[in-house]
Amino acid sequence: MKNLKFDETILSIHKEIQVKLKKTNIKIDNYIKSDIPVIPKLSKYFFNKRGKQLRPVLCLLSSKMINKEYSNLKSDISMAAALEFIHAATLLHDDVIDKGKTRRGQRSVNDIWNNKFSVLLGDFMFSKSFQLMTEAQSLKAMESLANVSAKISEGEFLQMSNENNTSLSISEYMQIISLKTAELFGAAMKIPAILTDKNNKIIEQLNFVGINFGMIFQIIDDHLDYFGTYKTGKSKGQDFFEGKITLPIIILLKKANLDEKKLLKKIFHNKKRTKKDFLKTLALLEKYNVESISLKYANNLKQKSKNILKRFKNRPSYLLGELLDTSINRKN
Repeated sequence: MKNLKFDETILSIHKEIQVKLKKTNIKIDNYIKSDIPVIPKLSKYFFNKRGKQLRPVLCLLSSKMINKEYSNLKSDISMAAALEFIHAATLLHDDVIDKGKTRRGQRSVNDIWNNKFSVLLGDFMFSKSFQLMTEAQSLKAMESLANVSAKISEGEFLQMSNENNTSLSISEYMQIISLKTAELFGAAMKIPAILTDKNNKIIEQLNFVGINFGMIFQIIDDHLDYFGTYKTGKSKGQDFFEGKITLPIIILLKKANLDEKKLLKKIFHNKKRTKKDFLKTLALLEKYNVESISLKYANNLKQKSKNILKRFKNRPSYLLGELLDTSINRKN
């Protein structure tokens, strides 16, 4: 079953910012041009399916929410494109690390070509993001995105260091997803305020909302690995079979009895996990009602963000609130 409410909200947001989103995609297409034929070839293949484009979308919607001169502002388009290039780079590198074979419903770059091409294309995407940052002519905005790029790498290292770590705490998990995923959402939301010299309070509020949205999105992503009906481009249980310790497993390890804890630790400390292991884990998740407990963490973050968005009282802020609501309720 598709989650129509989430898809409909994304569609409504795309319509709200359609002029600038189109310009953002034109800019992306222009920036993947190169005299080295293989670069545009691989880039066009990767961007053949653009996905939800959440990071540029949040940047442009945030810009419209806080700026009366939104229509005349051009630097937000450059930064929106930069955000998409950073995200693209992380996906290309992630597919190498995770040995991913699909991305956005099609074969991944590393699967069709090889890991070297995927890493190099990711590096190319990072370089394009920094070119776009200079185009925006805001040292403060550039500094913000540069810092976030470093944090993403730190998050990747932290996650890799904790694979199969059954002692991982909820706070450590939250730190990983904040660095790896949420910080870029925070940057997407606050950059329009930086570009237009808004006060620090507004910048901090937008960063807070963006980070919370990123945290929610990742929590739900990890949640759906066990409780989702299906996932586009990602099979159910992928995190489990890769040995990733995510929020549902952390909660389960806290709730389980001693024998169940021993079983779970044995499962995750093994080099490989079986379908039988997965079914046993699903049964324990159901026994301890982990599905609803996991959702409480996302709902708590959502409410804090919506309290801030209420202060803006315009259509973009309403749409951001809808996005928060439907992100939690999505089924894929």
